[in-house]
Amino acid sequence: MPTNFFTELKRRKVFKVGAAYLIVAWLAVQAASIGFPAFDAPPWALRIFILIALLGFPITVVMAWVFDITPEGVKLDAGVSGGKGLFAVAALLIVLALGWYFYGQPSFRKGDVATPTTADPNSIAVLPFANISGKADQDYFSDGMTEELLNVLAKVPQLKVVARTSVFEFKGKGGDVREIGRKLGVSNIVEGSVRRDREQVRVTAQLVRVADGFHIWSETYDRKLESVFALQDEIAQRIGAALKLSLGFSPPVAARAPIDPEAYDEYLKGRALFRQRSDLPSAIAHLKAAVAKAPEFAAAWSSLSLTYEVSFWYTAHMTSAIEAELLAGQAAAAERAAALEPDAATTEHALGNVARAQFHYADAERHYLRAMQIDPSYPDVREDYSEVLYEVARLEDSMRAARQLVTLDPYFGIGWNRILRSAMALDRRAEVEEAIRQMRAISPGNFIGKLGLLDYAVAYGRADEARTALAEVETRWPMDAAFAQTLLPWALGESDIDPVKLRAAIADAPPGEAAGYFIARQDIDGLNAYIDTLGAIPQQYYFIDLYGSKPMGQAMLRDPRVKAMVVRFGFPAYWREKGWPAGCRPLGKTDFECGTDAAPVH
Repeated sequence: MPTNFFTELKRRKVFKVGAAYLIVAWLAVQAASIGFPAFDAPPWALRIFILIALLGFPITVVMAWVFDITPEGVKLDAGVSGGKGLFAVAALLIVLALGWYFYGQPSFRKGDVATPTTADPNSIAVLPFANISGKADQDYFSDGMTEELLNVLAKVPQLKVVARTSVFEFKGKGGDVREIGRKLGVSNIVEGSVRRDREQVRVTAQLVRVADGFHIWSETYDRKLESVFALQDEIAQRIGAALKLSLGFSPPVAARAPIDPEAYDEYLKGRALFRQRSDLPSAIAHLKAAVAKAPEFAAAWSSLSLTYEVSFWYTAHMTSAIEAELLAGQAAAAERAAALEPDAATTEHALGNVARAQFHYADAERHYLRAMQIDPSYPDVREDYSEVLYEVARLEDSMRAARQLVTLDPYFGIGWNRILRSAMALDRRAEVEEAIRQMRAISPGNFIGKLGLLDYAVAYGRADEARTALAEVETRWPMDAAFAQTLLPWALGESDIDPVKLRAAIADAPPGEAAGYFIARQDIDGLNAYIDTLGAIPQQYYFIDLYGSKPMGQAMLRDPRVKAMVVRFGFPAYWREKGWPAGCRPLGKTDFECGTDAAPVH
C-alpha cells in the first residue's frame, strides 16, 4: 500500500509541484524581506506574507493530488482514493503555520513581553554592521564603522547606548532583532551594512523598534572615505531625529573635521588588533602610521597609548629594554592626545594608565573618574578604575565598580575578572564561582578563567582544593597546566624541585601568575626578585597579592623587605590621601605598618 501511494504521488506530479512551490515561495519571501522595509511596511505585513506562503504549500499539494492535467485541460480525478493520509498531513501543516503566526505575536506569548520592563525608551544598541564588500579582510573596516557610530551616539545626552563588547557578541549570528533587543535590554536597535570599494563607501543603516520590529528609519549613503566622520555624524543625527519623540528633543551631534583616508584606515586596522588582543606589535605599527599621516588625530594617539599599556600583559619574557620602550611610548602618546583633545574620555583613560604606571594611584583615580564623567557609557575605563581600587585594597569599592561595569557591558569578560579578583581577596566563594562561570562562557580561551579556582585555593593555602583545581586544568587545558604542575608542589613544600625546572616553570607562567606561589611558600626574596623582572604594570599588584593571601601573604606584610617594596611602589602615598585599608595604619607622618598584628583584618 505505501509503495502504491508513493507511486501515485509521483504519477500525479505532487513532488514536482511541491518542490517548485517551495522554490518560488522562498524567493518571494527573500524579496519581500528586502522590499517591505524599504517601503516602511509595518512588521506584521511581512509576517502575513510569510503566513500566506506557508498556507499555500499544503493547499498546492492537495490540489496537485486532486486535479489531473490532461490533454483536454485540468480535470478533477474521479479515481482519487487513498489520500486520507495526505489530507491529514496538509491539515497538520496548516495548523503549524497558524500556530507559528499567532505564537509570534507578543500578545499570544504567555509570560513573554516585547522588551524587559527595565528597558529605557531612550536605550539603543548598534549591532555590528555587515561587511558586504565580498572581502573578509575588510571586516576591520565595517567593525570600525560600527564602533565609531556607537561612540558618536554615546555622546548624545539622555541616550543610553549598549557598550561595544556586548553588541559584538551577536556579530554574524543573525537572529530576530526583537529577541536580540530583549537580551540586550534596549528599546531600539541600529543595524546595517558597509560596502567599501577603494575610496568609496556605501553604508545602509536602519533603526528598528524592538517592541514590534517596526523600522522607524532607513537610509543608504554613498560617500568618499575622506568624509567618513561626516557620514557617521550624519547617521547619528538622523537616528537622534528619528527618536526625537521619545527623547523629547532632537539631540545635537558635534561635527568633526575630515580625516585623511589612509590615516583612518591605519587607525581602524590598529584598533581591530588592539580589540582582539592579537599581534599588538602590528597594532602599534598601524597606529603609529595613522598618527604619522594625521598628526592631529587625537583618537589615534590615545589608542596608541592604550595599546602600549596592554602590551605589557602580552609580551613574553619582558626585559628592561622592552619595558622602557613601552612606558615611553605610552606616556608620549597620552601627552600628545591630551594636547589635542583634553576633554575626551579616551584621553583621560590613557593619562590615568600613565599615572598608574608611575605608581601615582590617586592621580590615576582622578583621571578615570573624569573619563567616566565625560562618557558614562565607555566601559574600558571602568575596568581600569575597578582595577586601581583593587590594587590599593579598596575591595568593596572595586567590587561595586566591577558590578556596574558588567551591568553596562555584560559580555565584557575582563569585567568579570575584576569581580573574580575582588571576590577572591574578600574570600567570597559564591562570587568567585559566578565570575569563573561567566569568564569561561564569554572568553573560553582566557587563562584567568581556567586558572581562577587554582589561584583562589593557592591564595588561602587550601592544598586539597588546589590539587583538585589543578587536576581540572590538567584534564581540560593541559597546555595551561604545565607551569603549575611544577610550582604547586614546590609552593606546598611537598617535594624538592630542580632549580632549572623551577626557573623554566616561572618563566612559562602568565605575567604575574607565579607571585601567588612565592607567597604560598613565603619566599620573600624570591617574590621580590620575581616582581623586579615584571615591569611597572604587573608591579602594581604587589601589595594586593600579599594582602589577598591569608594568612601567608598578610604575615609577610610585616617583614621590612616587603614593607620597602610597598613604599617603592607608591601605596602609602595613596593611603595617606584616601584612607588606609583594614590591617594597615600610619605611624606618625612618615611611617606605617601592615599585617595581621597591626589591626583586625576583615
